[in-house]
Amino acid sequence: MKKIFIGLLAISLATSSCTLSDANESDASGLTAEDIDPKNPPVITFENADVDFGDVAVGSTVAYEFKFTNTGTGNLVISDAKPSCGCTALKNWPKGAIKPGEGGSIPIEFTPKGSGKTYKTVSVITNCTPSVIKLQITANVIGG
Repeated sequence: MKKIFIGLLAISLATSSCTLSDANESDASGLTAEDIDPKNPPVITFENADVDFGDVAVGSTVAYEFKFTNTGTGNLVISDAKPSCGCTALKNWPKGAIKPGEGGSIPIEFTPKGSGKTYKTVSVITNCTPSVIKLQITANVIGG
């Protein structure tokens, strides 16, 4: 019985061991300790968080760049950007830390498949509060 207890204890310790992370080590989202500072938070400010393409023919492609600035006091990191559907393609957005006062853009291409008034979103995941910002895409899709 004593051997079973010691064996279970050893397994428990082996599977629950912790390590202290180095200040430069990043977590699963790619953020480092210097990118997240509650005393100096980043703030992502978009020039326009909504785009209305107006009339768009089914199957045609329209493009737009959601331009933003880090208006906060800490480094801004965009860890991911996810469209709400397969008709919206995201191009390259800044992957590194964006310093206060600096900016960038999140380019998209929209290729509608259905017809009628369409509302789509792009979720931008950042180290800001709130961490998810929704960008709105609107179009009146004609044809099809």
